[in-house]
Amino acid sequence: MSNTPDNNRLDADQPTLLNIEIIVDEDVTYVANEQKLRDACTAATSLRDFHQGEIGIRVATDAAIHQINREHLGHDYPTDVISFPYAANPPHIEGELVVSVDTASERANDLGWSVDHELLLYVVHGTLHITGMEDHEPEDRLAMRTAERLVMLQLGITEIDQYAADRSDTNRNNTQATSSTVPADESSDSKKQQLPEDLA
Repeated sequence: MSNTPDNNRLDADQPTLLNIEIIVDEDVTYVANEQKLRDACTAATSLRDFHQGEIGIRVATDAAIHQINREHLGHDYPTDVISFPYAANPPHIEGELVVSVDTASERANDLGWSVDHELLLYVVHGTLHITGMEDHEPEDRLAMRTAERLVMLQLGITEIDQYAADRSDTNRNNTQATSSTVPADESSDSKKQQLPEDLA
């Protein structure tokens, strides 16, 4: 990851910044608003009391995230977001996430809201996983959805209540609910060595 601070310091007395590096794959034709992606990541980490460290965000296609999902999680299909948590000891956080712009575009079209907002929801969801949140059990899932809503509202996206992942009156397949993280019980160094070169 880059050593260049590229987002705002939350408090003047913070000794270190949260550095967020964004990589957009060359074959992605969608023009991502990188500042909004940083804002989403920063808001999610801040909600969970993380203000220092490094997070990488990779914007990829379905084909790329499918390969990552297969290689690292043994799932032979594309998904919306995959998180790689490395360290989460408040206020310090380290991790990476990959989001699929193809899945975001398809879901946004199905739901009738903006691709930008769907992609931001993936970044928020993936970042919350990096902070240690899970969504496999009902109570964890509720906590995740509540945190997603708070962050999206903080970002000014009031439509989140209409397009939330678990709304019972949509025909959505709840892709956020099936998003996966790499288990956080391995060390940062060993995990980074297992990642594709452009993720490390």
